[in-house]
Amino acid sequence: MTIYVRDDVEFVKQYPKKYPQRTTIQHPQLRDLIACPKSRNEFYFVHQNNVFGYETETKQASHVLKDLTFSPTSLTTGCGYLAAGGPRSQLMVRQLSTSWFAQTTVGGSINNALCISSHLGSTRLLICNNDETIKVYSLPGLQRLTSLSLPTPVNYASVSPDGRKMVAVGDTNAVYLFDISASGGYQQIATWTATSDACFSCSWNQTSEKFAVASQDGSVCVWDIRSSEKLAKLTTRQYPHTKGAARCVKFSPSGSIDLLMYSEHVSYINLVDARTFNERQTLRVASPGFDQHISGVTYTPDSKTIFVGLENAVLEYGVDTMSRRCFPEGSII
Repeated sequence: MTIYVRDDVEFVKQYPKKYPQRTTIQHPQLRDLIACPKSRNEFYFVHQNNVFGYETETKQASHVLKDLTFSPTSLTTGCGYLAAGGPRSQLMVRQLSTSWFAQTTVGGSINNALCISSHLGSTRLLICNNDETIKVYSLPGLQRLTSLSLPTPVNYASVSPDGRKMVAVGDTNAVYLFDISASGGYQQIATWTATSDACFSCSWNQTSEKFAVASQDGSVCVWDIRSSEKLAKLTTRQYPHTKGAARCVKFSPSGSIDLLMYSEHVSYINLVDARTFNERQTLRVASPGFDQHISGVTYTPDSKTIFVGLENAVLEYGVDTMSRRCFPEGSII
């Protein structure tokens, strides 16, 4: 579906707060290394072989995972846990409310991405590996429940908020859609096509009705699960150049904010109206005059703030919540 996008909008305030925390990227295409699971005043990020937490009010950083035996290529949070994956299948999991942690290797190659989800009161960790599998573990027991095989190295997987669907992407333009049964099984129900290049990130909206996929060529495709036809195809500011590769895509997780955010390989992030997909704000997050790599983007749990990880700082942008709560005349909330 062709969407004509307006760019003269402002979803977030132009001038961010800047926190002097260095973030590091271990793989040029894996850029989801910042998270904000609990409070809008705290975020987690990767620096070399450590994961730090940073309190924005006190401006204090503290170790969450210290002196790991690997430099994380992937990071995720959810259900009270934080997990980090490494380039040789290493895995470290910590429960954020206690001192419990566990470290292991899961086999295979690079842990490209991690996803924590809940299912009927239990918690699961999904590990996307370069060995063409998604390995599913229980938490906190770290028992392997199943392993899903795909015909490509798996770069990312995302479980819908209602726990009933999963989408996975990898080193091709294929998009794999799964049903998750009441018993916890995963059944592939469709294979759709994104664009012409590999895919590196995917995300569900909060109602579990739509999902988005970010591709190496700088495209972001959006589907409604009721149709195999794309609902929208968006592009980055620097499309189709390598600098404009779409690295990380995320829907706002809560409230009436309804934004879709995606980062580029360097310097820019984009925010799109996730109700209509016809309005976009592009933000240059790099300093004038040179490019900066982006290590990840994330929303706060209330969707009112976004954090952007750069090599030499983390930026905080405030969402214009008043404008996002305004709906066109005659619309139904």
